[in-house]
Amino acid sequence: MAGHLELVETPEGGYRILMVDGEDSLLGLSKQYPTVDDAVEGVAALREVAGTGLLRPGSSDRYAVLMLEEPVIDSALAAQGARTQQKVVDCGS
Repeated sequence: MAGHLELVETPEGGYRILMVDGEDSLLGLSKQYPTVDDAVEGVAALREVAGTGLLRPGSSDRYAVLMLEEPVIDSALAAQGARTQQKVVDCGS
């Protein structure tokens, strides 16, 4: 299953990284980064975790806490539908 990462500018300002599968479905969404450079560093961290991180069980309480920390996730997901209008940013990967 081939996929890719997308660096998108958010409506609120800042950047997020989308992890998209080969069928163009969203698999994951990063936290919001204030600058492109910070987001590119986030890509490196995502690649490290995805390649070497262990899968651990979580809880609904942990999920709820994480969602409280990122209340603008829904608007970032809405941006996925506007992919054709997104500005392409060279991540230097």
